[in-house]
Amino acid sequence: MILGIDLGTTNSLAAVWRNGKVELIPNHFGEYLTPSAVGLSDEGELIVGKLAKERLITHPQSTQSRFKRFMGTQKKLRLGDKEYLAEELSSFVLRKLIEDAESYLGETVEEIVVSVPAYFNDEQRAATKVAGQLAGVKIDRIINEPSAAALALHRKRQEDATYLIIDFGGGTLDISIVDAFLNVIEIVTVAGDNHLGGEDFTQAIVDDFYSAWPTVRADISAEESAQLYQEAEKVKQTLDKEETASFRLMVGKEWFSYHLTQERFLAISKPLLNRIQKPIRRALRDAELTVEDVDDVILVGGNTKMPLIQNYLSYLLKRSVRIEVNQDQAIALGCGVLTGIKARNEDIKDMVLTDICPFTLGIEIVGDVMSPILERNAVLPSSKVGTYYTTQLGQTEIKLTILQGEEYRASNNIRLGTLDVQVPLNHKEYESVDVRFSYDINGILEVDVIVNSTGATYQKVFLRDNKQLSQEEIAERREHLASLKSHPKDQEVVQLLLSRGQRLFSDSTGNDRDFLTGCIRHYEEILETQDLRKIKKGTELFKRQLDAVEERIWGGGNGF
Repeated sequence: MILGIDLGTTNSLAAVWRNGKVELIPNHFGEYLTPSAVGLSDEGELIVGKLAKERLITHPQSTQSRFKRFMGTQKKLRLGDKEYLAEELSSFVLRKLIEDAESYLGETVEEIVVSVPAYFNDEQRAATKVAGQLAGVKIDRIINEPSAAALALHRKRQEDATYLIIDFGGGTLDISIVDAFLNVIEIVTVAGDNHLGGEDFTQAIVDDFYSAWPTVRADISAEESAQLYQEAEKVKQTLDKEETASFRLMVGKEWFSYHLTQERFLAISKPLLNRIQKPIRRALRDAELTVEDVDDVILVGGNTKMPLIQNYLSYLLKRSVRIEVNQDQAIALGCGVLTGIKARNEDIKDMVLTDICPFTLGIEIVGDVMSPILERNAVLPSSKVGTYYTTQLGQTEIKLTILQGEEYRASNNIRLGTLDVQVPLNHKEYESVDVRFSYDINGILEVDVIVNSTGATYQKVFLRDNKQLSQEEIAERREHLASLKSHPKDQEVVQLLLSRGQRLFSDSTGNDRDFLTGCIRHYEEILETQDLRKIKKGTELFKRQLDAVEERIWGGGNGF
């Protein structure tokens, strides 16, 4: 059985596709939300979920939560006298969800589909896969959280639309532009902030408490600090419904009072609210759309329950925002839908979900500069070539450093690995190599290099989970990616359209011939970009232009 899991910062959920629909899995408390908290009991036994959350205040030294923010890092988090990486703690949450699902369904879970923030980089995605391995299950597919939400939404609405999806959870903010039509969900662009979520608004209240009582910070104990955080969370939730909220906290033997109004909450939250603007603008800009171009603005993620967030987004976007599906459950529901698609279930096997590369992939060039090859938001699977030259005459080796990220300085991006390429000794001219990146939906990056003067080839495969593939797996992946590697100009449909344009040029005269010259040149320029989305749109436009010319010349046909 394949189980879908929304592994969240604050809470996690599981879902499965069965009996023609997606079904949420309750935990042994009969609740759908399982807190993403892990701890040790007084006897040193592992506890996960609701009980661990309850012990965050009383046993802060042996309990952890909000560790999703540290996925893919080397930060160690303490449970009792031992330290754990975030993926190790996450594996405990996954194991708990799997055990509850097996108990509820009476079946064995062999594979899971896990959602991650769209803006998770490869190291964070690799850590998520490691968490699955540590939990004893296979993770073949990771889905971006907004993509999962889009699946759940489209299953409900069943209509063609372009959505701006704002997924604002406990620890991360994801923005996605999604085209939904027929049985296809196409992710157009993504943007986000991996360090902005509901937890930050709670922390803002904590910091405001310290501003009101500055001497407390130095004297507060770990238990009292945990109590303060919980009180701040309660205040935040109260302000969802009331104009004011307050609490009293004992530190040492002294009581400290705190009172917060909606107005003050808005003031201390402004730096966080301002950070929401950038990823929204980037997603729209990358999609070449305005807010007016999208049909609906959809909110998912627990943080979007806050009236503060809803009101701010309405103000920022100058339009209403909608809550189409349960904010806490939307991503898990989408994961459940994907399990049905992946299992080729008859009720849903024809639904198609396309995804994109959230970060740019490129290589380092002279001057500590990032040279992009596959730009962010490239449709997956995707393949593209860049040409590079030696920097000195007589140079016999090129060391390619593979990078991921958006920073101009290569050293500020994530280093995925290296590939050494030998070139012939040449004192007369600079040697060149063609570097092709082929990237698929499962996070496998294949780098192919051709030395143009000799035809020598080099290949290397990079995985999100940093594991080396066997020769059989490499052959299988290369066969799968082979269809991607032809330049778009060589594709049959493209060649047919170009030939048709040239034929119509021969058939026409005057203004039609001038018009066709411009159209053919523009289409060839689009093909040179190797951008699949632009090529798709450009191909549709070029075909309509040719149809119009053919209509004028032949009256819609080739006969008399």
